[in-house]
Amino acid sequence: MECNRFMSRRDIVVNTLLGTFLLLVFFACLAAIGLVVLFGFIGLEWIVRLVVPDMTLPRGFSIIGIWMLLSLWNGIRHVREKRWGNAFLCFACAPLVGLGLFTPVHTGQALFFWVPVMVVFSIANDATLGRLKFFLAAAIAGGAVLVNSGLLRNGTLSQTIANCLLAMVAVWWIAVIRHNWRTEAPNQPLALPPAGA
Repeated sequence: MECNRFMSRRDIVVNTLLGTFLLLVFFACLAAIGLVVLFGFIGLEWIVRLVVPDMTLPRGFSIIGIWMLLSLWNGIRHVREKRWGNAFLCFACAPLVGLGLFTPVHTGQALFFWVPVMVVFSIANDATLGRLKFFLAAAIAGGAVLVNSGLLRNGTLSQTIANCLLAMVAVWWIAVIRHNWRTEAPNQPLALPPAGA
């Protein structure tokens, strides 16, 4: 059955208004979720001030808190699916992100903190986690803890390990991009069927 009916002006207006309405509903729901999370952290800050009056929460507490909760949630999900390596990395990523509350991140050091955290988080959520990926993510997490916690002080060794971490992350991303470029990955978007089929 072939349909060559053209849309009238009325159909175009109705479809446009319907699409606009659906986008508004989507963004309203997204804003409501954001407000609930924001008020949750405001309530948590109020409780902390009530219990410990002299303590103030750091500036990026809400972002770090959301990332820690997301990491713990993913860890629990991997435990339920019996992916023990993924669960370990997710549970290791939560305190690694929490270390950001106590790390004095300067403008040049922000790269040394967030890039390894993002790599560990992305490797931890890989469904095809092999031994090489697991040990690479564990080494990156350990190196990030050493550099960001101040255990190595601010000397040459600390800068060398931080630069090696960034180099390892860059080589890893290049290898992943190259591998995905050469192979037909199953997670590529599906092609739409030809028109009229």
